[in-house]
Amino acid sequence: MMQNQFQMVQGSISGGVRRKRGRVMMVEAMDKVAAQRQKRMIKNRESAARSRERKQAYQVELETLAAKLEQENEQLLKEIEEKTKERYKKLMEQLIPVDEKPKPLLSRSLSRSHSLEW
Repeated sequence: MMQNQFQMVQGSISGGVRRKRGRVMMVEAMDKVAAQRQKRMIKNRESAARSRERKQAYQVELETLAAKLEQENEQLLKEIEEKTKERYKKLMEQLIPVDEKPKPLLSRSLSRSHSLEW
């Protein structure tokens, strides 16, 4: 009777009365599968947490790189602007020298400012 009670207690834990050896082993196999499934779930959660951490680290790295590149871009744009102004200034000095007086226009030389009356 004691053996029968043990089987009933064991059977009631697994969801029913199990009296044959094959069925008890089947319950143990099911418990083993459930334990493996639980381990797999835990490993999967840990893996997902590591993946999220890697993703966050990668995102921070990209944001840092983006900020650095934006700063470098600003600096390069300022350099381009300065060089453009410098080139324009040199071009204007070549076309219209700053030292010399501007040459009189042709229309001024043809005006009748000093003519005699007849």
